[in-house]
Amino acid sequence: MTEPRRTSLFIGLRRTELAMIGLFMLLFSEALLSRIFATPENPEGGAFLRFLWLPIYGYAAIAIVVRWRDFVAMVVRSPALVLLALLAVASMFWSIDPSTSLRRGIAILFTTFFGFYLASTLSWKEMIRLFGVVWIILAIGNAIAGGLVPSFGRMHEIHPGAWQGLWFEKNAMGGFMARASFLFGFLVWIDKDHRRWWLFGLLSTIFLVLMSTSKTSLLGMMLGSGILLAYLWMQKGKLVTISSLWLMSTVAISAYMVLIVAPEAVVAIIGRDLTLTGRTDIWEVLIQLISERPLLGYGYGAFWGADSMPAYRVRLETEWIVPTAHNGILEVVLAVGWLGGGLFIFDFLVNLVRSVTTMTTRPTSLYAFGYFILFAMFSISESVFLQQNSITWVTYVALVGKLSLDARNRGEEKERARRHRTAMPVRSTLHAMNTPVKQQRRGA
Repeated sequence: MTEPRRTSLFIGLRRTELAMIGLFMLLFSEALLSRIFATPENPEGGAFLRFLWLPIYGYAAIAIVVRWRDFVAMVVRSPALVLLALLAVASMFWSIDPSTSLRRGIAILFTTFFGFYLASTLSWKEMIRLFGVVWIILAIGNAIAGGLVPSFGRMHEIHPGAWQGLWFEKNAMGGFMARASFLFGFLVWIDKDHRRWWLFGLLSTIFLVLMSTSKTSLLGMMLGSGILLAYLWMQKGKLVTISSLWLMSTVAISAYMVLIVAPEAVVAIIGRDLTLTGRTDIWEVLIQLISERPLLGYGYGAFWGADSMPAYRVRLETEWIVPTAHNGILEVVLAVGWLGGGLFIFDFLVNLVRSVTTMTTRPTSLYAFGYFILFAMFSISESVFLQQNSITWVTYVALVGKLSLDARNRGEEKERARRHRTAMPVRSTLHAMNTPVKQQRRGA
């Protein structure tokens, strides 16, 4: 095969791979398909949705085998994340519903593998651009659903008129679009070649957050914008950076003090009450249940089953059909205990530090940092951690994978530099020893 044909074939295969990744990410968003084939009480859906994921899991497994060196590097540098996924599978042995924990545990394991695959096969630029394309498609789809098909894209019984788009309720659409707005804001700044597209995405997601009427999503969007603006402002010099950090610390401490002294005023600003729309009532019951099985939990994906007695106790005491813990950490602890919760918190903090410490040399770390902060913020009131077949979890794992590979590359560069420094004195010594001999030969 000639060189031009080889190049053309490689480009074609690469474009096909990127198109497949984009399609899989759209499926991981759970937009539209879940509305058609699943219910809020059973988002996993029936046999069709379960079998739909099998080719994606197979693809991820093959890709991991092909890129096993990168996979090993990510496991070595983020072992807690892999252990957490394996713990979800192993929870079948102590689960209150072993078959469900096995099935969903395998799903979260391969969802995690897919995130690692993205990190290994895509550069930072390719990955963030691909995320942008996926979220532009989803933004357009949600705008069509909410604007042109109100019977499908808007809520009617609860929060009538609020846009829910392609998801089950307004908070889901608002949360997704708030995180996407941070992505588009980052792309508008860093990717000048496609700035018009990213600006369109930014304006679209801002519009959709407003139409969702979700106060938490609006707060998240503002937080994401604040992170970007603070970073750009701190690029002006060390004095500005130190002053900005001092100001942000002061504001954060002041806000915390206000929250302690007058919590009613704070929650009233975002249209909530002190129970966070009944969430604290749920958390009180869940904390009691966690104390009964604190170390290993009730099994991954098993707690909220239709026949679950612990879930029945929650619903009986709160007097409504609670579908989730409405809190990321509590959901993880219910599933895999404080052992799993500790693994997640450790992995999150390690990679948060990695993103902060590399932000000045690699701007893409800013996106990772902002995503982690928003990820944590939304987890306060929603169950977004360790969710199988979820674009939110895939994105988190992909960012962790990229930061892990960056850490490996930095380690290899330091090792090469160390070897070079070690070799320099040896070369100098050999040169000094050989010089008189060469001079004698010239004289002869």
